[in-house]
Amino acid sequence: MEQIPLAAARRETTGKGPARQMRAAEQVPAVLYSGGKEAAKLTIDKAEIDRVLRVSTGGTAFLSLSVESDPPRMAVIKELQFDYLGKTVLHADFYEVRADQELTVDVPIELVGEPKGMTAGALLSQPAYTAALTGTVASIPDSLSLDVSELEIGDALYAEDLSVPEGAKLAQEDNFMVVSLSEAVLALEEEEEEGEEGELAEGEEAAEGEEGSAEGEKKAAEDGE
Repeated sequence: MEQIPLAAARRETTGKGPARQMRAAEQVPAVLYSGGKEAAKLTIDKAEIDRVLRVSTGGTAFLSLSVESDPPRMAVIKELQFDYLGKTVLHADFYEVRADQELTVDVPIELVGEPKGMTAGALLSQPAYTAALTGTVASIPDSLSLDVSELEIGDALYAEDLSVPEGAKLAQEDNFMVVSLSEAVLALEEEEEEGEEGELAEGEEAAEGEEGSAEGEKKAAEDGE
């Protein structure tokens, strides 16, 4: 998986007040966690965080994290905290990893080709957009391709049909559906049937109302006699 460069600087301050000041200066407070080592408090340009999120795949990013003059470290995004709108990053946590360390990552699935059975009445559905893979940074791909060109109406492809590169493996059962091709007309027919049933019910109610009205008129006439 491609490493994305990210520059950071050390910080000494902590607490809500300094954090607000950093954000006002377009800086994002961050923490880098390393196994067995003291966590490093960092600050990163907001524009840099936004750039990483734009180029990362499926929300997953392998980073080459440079902290001032130190040699770059291999890291992944551990957690991001956003504002109430879910747009602005308020805080970032990173986790340092080794080249030989196995990780489990959600990798995006990209469909390739045009299904043979794709017609005006067909519906291509993709229940799964990612697949969890376990492997090292070098063995996990940026994305997984799935060829759908042989699909006919009624066919489906599953996780077991994904081409997982050597050194990586699925971290979940391989029998979950990724994509299927079905007849969309069936859904339309069901909707039409439901509509007809609704019209029929309304017609019956109207008829009952007319009968009730006629009985009321008859009774009023009898009372008048």
